[in-house]
Amino acid sequence: MNLTNKKTILTIIGLITIIALVVLILDRRNTSDSVINIGFIGPQTGDLAVYGETEKNVTQIAVDEINKNGGINGKQIQVTYEDDQCMGKNALSAAQKLIDIDRIKILLVTCSQSVLPIAPITEKAHAIVFASYAASSEISDAGDYVFRNAYSNADISRVAAENVIQHHFKIAIISEITDYAADLRDNFKREFTQKGGIIVSEENFVAGVKDFRAPLTKIISAKPEAIFINPTSDATGIPLLKQLRELGYKGPLYGNFLGSGKNVQALAEAQGMIYFADPVAADSPLKADLLEKYKARYGVYPDYEYPAVARYDSIYILAQAIKNVGDDPTAIRDYLYQMPDFTGALGTYRFNDKGDITNVRPVVNQIVNGQAVKYNP
Repeated sequence: MNLTNKKTILTIIGLITIIALVVLILDRRNTSDSVINIGFIGPQTGDLAVYGETEKNVTQIAVDEINKNGGINGKQIQVTYEDDQCMGKNALSAAQKLIDIDRIKILLVTCSQSVLPIAPITEKAHAIVFASYAASSEISDAGDYVFRNAYSNADISRVAAENVIQHHFKIAIISEITDYAADLRDNFKREFTQKGGIIVSEENFVAGVKDFRAPLTKIISAKPEAIFINPTSDATGIPLLKQLRELGYKGPLYGNFLGSGKNVQALAEAQGMIYFADPVAADSPLKADLLEKYKARYGVYPDYEYPAVARYDSIYILAQAIKNVGDDPTAIRDYLYQMPDFTGALGTYRFNDKGDITNVRPVVNQIVNGQAVKYNP
């Protein structure tokens, strides 16, 4: 091959390379111009996958509804899903990938143990974090770009303590050791003891443990008037309930959100348990409508209603924000802090200066005949 032919080939290769780069740049610009990219970080596998699956399904319902109706200001929403198993290290990797590689600055996050470790990264990147099932009270101070329409454990603990102290002064607690459960335990203990209550026995177990007979035996031997159970999921909550009853405990039971689970409500061992969560569907027409949409699409109702309801609302809150101020995360942040009352499936609420919801208070429910009903003492 002579020198002229070599130069010709190199010139052609150079032109092809330039054209490819231009096409890539234009494609990215056009994609950016026509699509609103959102990232999702939640458990798709592992013991807590029930929450992530529910949030993912509801996210897709809301996104499809919005896109079918023309999107937001003519743009379609596109969601990139990442599985973190509700583990901090996995959430960190997912957040870094979404922010640094995918250039996504709006993140939907499920768990407390994910929100807290990624907050320093998202704050530095000026990326929105919107949590809908992360209750740790520490999230209130996690950053200016962090919002949630989940109840704080501080709220749940106040409601729980107010209710329990009316009936029982000496109780026992058994709690899983996770960011969520430990935070709820500590908040509840403080509220309950300040009201004059006494914790006669406290036991804690490592996440994922399934044999509770030893700590439960200690609790029962302390002769509490009632027991508060505080697991992170039904993967630990169901065997905990079963073993508690197998050991002969027949007294009153209180629980965290665990009572919201359909599998838990079906248990003979869970009947009569009082728990603290969101209003049952019968008390909220918007919530009831969402649950019917969910069943029509996926064949079943969501195992846990709260992550479904709160995540559905969160998509429409973000859509409202983007419609008004665009998809710049700082503009969205400022809008959310000043947002007028939003009425959704969870209720009517707004955000305070910590990014937490206001005007929505956890309610007291009870499991009766395999169903959740509003508690009537």
